Amino acid sequence: MEHIIWGIPVAFDLFLAGLGAGALFLAIAADLFGGRRYEKITRTGALIAPLPVIVGVFLLVIDLGRPLRFWEFLLRRGPGFIMVNLGSVMSIGVWLLTIFVILSLVYAGLVLFGWPFAWGKKVKRGVAMIGLVVSLLVAAYTGVLLAATANPVWNNLFLPAVFVVSALATGIAAVIFVIAFGRVYRTKKDLDPTISELEKVNSRVLGLLLVMVAVFMVLGLASPQMRMILGSGYGLLWWVGIIGLGLVVPLVFGIKGKVRKPQTSVVVAALVILGSFFLRYVILIGGQI
Repeated sequence: MEHIIWGIPVAFDLFLAGLGAGALFLAIAADLFGGRRYEKITRTGALIAPLPVIVGVFLLVIDLGRPLRFWEFLLRRGPGFIMVNLGSVMSIGVWLLTIFVILSLVYAGLVLFGWPFAWGKKVKRGVAMIGLVVSLLVAAYTGVLLAATANPVWNNLFLPAVFVVSALATGIAAVIFVIAFGRVYRTKKDLDPTISELEKVNSRVLGLLLVMVAVFMVLGLASPQMRMILGSGYGLLWWVGIIGLGLVVPLVFGIKGKVRKPQTSVVVAALVILGSFFLRYVILIGGQI
């Protein structure tokens, strides 16, 4: 394992960045297109979004070995002060994560605490429109960071797309998990139709993700690392943990959008979240073996 350059902290960073980006995208989409009808989704997604990304950035700083190196991607001494290296995916990514954290905190504040001025709705809408773009860029960055390398597993045209769709599915699952867990914790016996709506939407996202993962696998079969991932190396985790429990089971549960006990929704949402982490972990670590 000596040749593993990017380890578990980076896997968590990729996963948490995707989760936060997906949650913010869902919150904003629900706000812009659903209004008060989906207020619960907006509030939950806005509250979730900044937290995993902040934790992910913290893990990234630790993994760099010298924490001050993180700031070197943003600022520099001498003329210019602001460091923007458009030729470095890592530099662009650090800027995106920093902007995302600030933007998501501002949006969460606007959603949760309101705005005392008449033009507050326009401010929130403006922040939301920017947030939609930034959340997609952050979700894509997690895949572009790997795809920009010469690694045969990572240098795959479909990897950024897989990570974007996976981020959206994970964000939706995180919102479902929080809403459903809240009902379990408060011992609510009545069922929440919002959860079933989200599960139905997520089943379509997971269906798309399943197709993209299949294409990603086919395109990478020429690589010995990919064959190792699918076979004796990570085969059990890939086929059972990621494909089976992380994609197929939640997809089937959500197809009809049936209202069910919140305990079931908690478990199914947790499977999606775990499957998303394992997807990034196996691709990241397996690609370096």
